[in-house]
Amino acid sequence: MIYVLKTLRWSLLAGFFSLMTLTAVAQSLSGTIRGRVHDRFSRQPLHQVTVSVMRDGSLVETLTDEAGAFRLENLPVGRHDLTFKATGLEMVVQTDVPVSSSRETVLEVWMEENYYDVEEVTVYPNRNKGTPINEMSDVSALSFEVEETRKFAGGLDDPTRMAANFPGIVGSPFSSENLISIRGNSPRGMVYRLEGIDIPNPNHFARIGSSGGTFTLLSGQTLANSDFFIGAFPAEYGNATSGVFDLRLRAGNNEQREFSFQAGVLGVELAAEGPLSDKHTGSYLVNYRYATLNFANLLISYATVPTYQDISFKINLPTAKAGTFSFFGMGGVSNRPKPAELDSTQWVEDLDRFDNVLGSDMGAVGLSHTYLTRQGAVIKSAVVGSYNFQRDNKNYLEDDLTFRVRDINEYSRKAVAATSSIKHNFSPRSLFKAGIIYTLAWHDFYSVNYDYVAARQVTQVDEAGATQTLQGYMQMRYRLTDRISAQAGLHVLYFDLNDRSSVEPRAGLTWQLDPRQSLSLGYGLHSRIEDYGTYMTRIEGAGNYDLPNQRLDFLKAHHFVLSYQAMLNDHLKFRSEVYLQQMSGVPVTSTGTYSVLNLDELDQLRILVNAGTGRNYGLDMGLERFSRRGLYYMLNLSLFNSTYTDIAGVRHSTAFNNGYKSNLVMGKEFRIGRKRGGNSLMGLNTTLSVIGGQPYTPLDLTASRLARETVLDETQPYTLSETPLFVQDLTWTLTRHKPLSTRTWAIQIKNIYQSAPALIREYDALLDQEVTLRGAGILPLMSYKIDF
Repeated sequence: MIYVLKTLRWSLLAGFFSLMTLTAVAQSLSGTIRGRVHDRFSRQPLHQVTVSVMRDGSLVETLTDEAGAFRLENLPVGRHDLTFKATGLEMVVQTDVPVSSSRETVLEVWMEENYYDVEEVTVYPNRNKGTPINEMSDVSALSFEVEETRKFAGGLDDPTRMAANFPGIVGSPFSSENLISIRGNSPRGMVYRLEGIDIPNPNHFARIGSSGGTFTLLSGQTLANSDFFIGAFPAEYGNATSGVFDLRLRAGNNEQREFSFQAGVLGVELAAEGPLSDKHTGSYLVNYRYATLNFANLLISYATVPTYQDISFKINLPTAKAGTFSFFGMGGVSNRPKPAELDSTQWVEDLDRFDNVLGSDMGAVGLSHTYLTRQGAVIKSAVVGSYNFQRDNKNYLEDDLTFRVRDINEYSRKAVAATSSIKHNFSPRSLFKAGIIYTLAWHDFYSVNYDYVAARQVTQVDEAGATQTLQGYMQMRYRLTDRISAQAGLHVLYFDLNDRSSVEPRAGLTWQLDPRQSLSLGYGLHSRIEDYGTYMTRIEGAGNYDLPNQRLDFLKAHHFVLSYQAMLNDHLKFRSEVYLQQMSGVPVTSTGTYSVLNLDELDQLRILVNAGTGRNYGLDMGLERFSRRGLYYMLNLSLFNSTYTDIAGVRHSTAFNNGYKSNLVMGKEFRIGRKRGGNSLMGLNTTLSVIGGQPYTPLDLTASRLARETVLDETQPYTLSETPLFVQDLTWTLTRHKPLSTRTWAIQIKNIYQSAPALIREYDALLDQEVTLRGAGILPLMSYKIDF
């Protein structure tokens, strides 16, 4: 797939511009909302649900059919509130649903049984607004709703950056990074899942052993509403200790063809979707992006011009009797070379002497099948093939103008993963789910560096091989009373490289105090496999070498969470969680203060033992107003402490112990141009964040001189701290609806106060001193988008 991207680029551009000239069909300035309504637990379609909306001051109603489908046509462009009601089910209200003149709005609505008096529920119809898709979640689960979150200022259409606005999550302050730390954990503890299977890091310029990069491969054009778990996650998720981003791709419109084109500072983006044929209910959805940061690189401190491109797609094939098949995939390539300055008279800093190559390629293609049995069980299976290649290489121009290899870090992984699960309601009060995930991966890791003290090149890793990972789980939710429900599960993780296994209990309890308030408890034991390079790190001897890290066991984390939620009115929700995470078996060095809990990528390879611990505890609070009449906001506060112990049992702050984070996310959309029908909308959005200073370790100048590279004083780990940050992003949008198209102009300004810690704090051999490069660039972005 990765190589196909390079040949598709210009043909897709030409094809889309041709379609723009041909797609001209007269239509009025109104639109359609349609979709399907399902039971949240059984996933069965719901028949005879009343769907209502106000149109021109009059109430318009329709009923869902046997497939749970509904359609509301000729709605004025803008935003509307929809109400879903049925006997015995809790009423659902979808607020500020967008209606466009150029494309249909397709909704997926979930309803559940009503255990309260109708009069009580109608007062607070949005009680389940923001409820995660996963039915087994009790605590620490965030609902990532694409239409809501894509409004967030400074999000760059990046779901990871958008998620950093939620409580408990601290995002990178740098425009050049989208790393996130969850509740004081390293970003390495998070895993991405797509359509039920773990996938490689889906980011451009992804670093080895990291969960982030610079820009995501994922686009809001293709994503459906998804779940983000930040603690004590359900039993079906494993091999993660801090969080899980469970992503889903939406199905394309299966009734009419729709196209989108966007151009801006970061490049161009093209999307298409529609029915496969007039005789089939299947659909396709494809999105392609190409970017070259010729302008943006001047603002985010790149020494060269990065380029990247990606593609994602989903083909949905429902059948009458055999269930639904989906063929999906994503892939991307990115490259950021920086040549050395060959003229020694132009050397200003040591960086001028480095010839660097940073890049990453990633691809995943899969086939999934969902089948609903006559007994009401849902069986879902999938197989995914994936590939990723990451490189971070550095050559150094010595005084005699010859190049020396300073660092080579190259890692490739090819994998095939398969999963199958079954979910069934044995009674109206119980839900059971079990499944298995198998992964076969082929690795190739090569890492060397030049040691100036020993005056030789050192090979740290040079290994290729295959590993197998097996995960199994089962979980059950049972409603003990009308107001109390419990869930329990078990996850099993096995890794064949060193024959290690982990049995992990998960449990939760929710007490619905009244229709507005709930109290929940959650517990989970979670473990994580280290990166392949960690296990393959060498100790070189006389003509041979040993791989002592192969004996490493899993890092394990116990999560405890107490959660309280309340609907203050029909559009205002308060949420608070107290948590404790206790980690054991943390890989640390046998001497010193080094711990893997402080890594955000695999930039160091050392010999490790499972003798460290870690502890994170804190409080997350959030007040969220769901979008209503164009206004939304979130006010969040997180207080936390993150520490670890070294081999001697001495406790230190971790690298991610900012201590606190508070942010306000707010936006308002205005209808303008009423004299011309009011078909234009202007949006103003902002985010304001206050983040505690990030700890760092001082530099050892004497050791750095000998090594001719940065060496930290690890006798004083994370004893210094950056100054606290005050970061604000702004976004302005103008959307105009035309008979044949919808056009959106957008201006985003990231970090308008240029507040950021040191992007680089290192030893410069040319200057023979510690240098600091501030990462405080302001990043203005402009874009134009047309939907037709």
